[in-house]
Amino acid sequence: MTDYNEFNWNEEESPVPEPQPAPAQLYTENVLKPKNGKKKKGGAKLAVGVVCGALVGSLVSTAVVMGAFGVNGKNRVATMFESGRKAESVNTTKVSTVVNDPGQELTTREIARLVGPSVVGISCTVQYQNNFYFFGGTQTAISSGSGVIISDTGHIVTNYHVINGGSDIKVKFNNGDEYPATLVGGDEQSDLAVLKIDPVDGMTVAVLGDSDLVEVGDRAVAIGNPLGDELFGTTTQGIISGKNRTVTVDNRQMNLLQTDAAINNGNSGGALINAYGEVIGINSVKISSSVSSSGSVEGLGFAIPINEVKTVVNDLINYGYVTGKPLIGINVQPITNEMALYLPVNHGLYVFGVTKDSAAEKAGVQRGDIIISFDGQEVNTNTELNTLRDKHKAGDTVEMVIDRNGQRLTLQIVLSEDSSAKVN
Repeated sequence: MTDYNEFNWNEEESPVPEPQPAPAQLYTENVLKPKNGKKKKGGAKLAVGVVCGALVGSLVSTAVVMGAFGVNGKNRVATMFESGRKAESVNTTKVSTVVNDPGQELTTREIARLVGPSVVGISCTVQYQNNFYFFGGTQTAISSGSGVIISDTGHIVTNYHVINGGSDIKVKFNNGDEYPATLVGGDEQSDLAVLKIDPVDGMTVAVLGDSDLVEVGDRAVAIGNPLGDELFGTTTQGIISGKNRTVTVDNRQMNLLQTDAAINNGNSGGALINAYGEVIGINSVKISSSVSSSGSVEGLGFAIPINEVKTVVNDLINYGYVTGKPLIGINVQPITNEMALYLPVNHGLYVFGVTKDSAAEKAGVQRGDIIISFDGQEVNTNTELNTLRDKHKAGDTVEMVIDRNGQRLTLQIVLSEDSSAKVN
């Protein structure tokens, strides 16, 4: 099992022509915030190899990949995110939805019957570079994953890695019907995307719950499409094994719900559901036994908490991108021992590029500057800079100390907003 492609989570990194150092470790901090606005603390940090459950298949190989919402108005958004306890399915003129019934737990059979139809298959065409000797060059494959219908207007949430770089996106219902979909918006950092199809008669809309109410030991049901169409609509059951798990995926951190409900390749973007039939998470990654040197690994699946999903999707609905993300506007590279031989300092981040009209340019940052510290802390890696930057929001003013030809300068950076992910 190998990774098909890799994310580049840091738009502020660029390679060094000469000399070429080892690649920097990059990630973007992603902290789940509860209703009181404070960061949740605790929870184990996990930095091991993970498998993300989108499935890519081709004629010559099978590989695993880490594999958003027209503006419909605030009333539509508020209605879509109402949560509650559901007991029965109710038909409307366009869709099938679920009635709230506080305190009514459902059997797993009822969950599969009522919520299962809201989980769909997602597929798209991707191109990749095949390095096999006899089959070199660009190859075409199909990326497969899962998604959840979240509005009666045909909006579907899935993982960003399922559709990243893909075209000809299609949504398949559990009755076999297939429909074309458009990408409305996506966010690499949270690994979430929203698709749109035309509303379909009989379409089932999931109800989103409240992940802040989830406790360890709660029943959890996962519905998705492992191995694509081969095992469409698979339902597995377990418990919530952990909350606020900090898992490092492709050099960026995610705070996730942990479950022992089976999650496999193709489950990405599917639903993690509580005992009341509410979606409490979007399945995203699992840990494979093949990446552990300490023994076999079983029952380690992870889902993005639905409260975080709501926040991201709301922004994608109304703006087309996640608002408030800070941006400096620079390309940097950690200083290596070889580079230090020709520079006035032997540590920090070398600035190889400054984006025009960016926060960095407005603050006076120039190509060739060496960043010594950011927000009062020394920085020597892209990871350190990203982590400190992402503790702020767009509009914040942050102090940055640089070395310019042996002279120390203190600059005030007014962070701009990163809207680069907006779909035009």
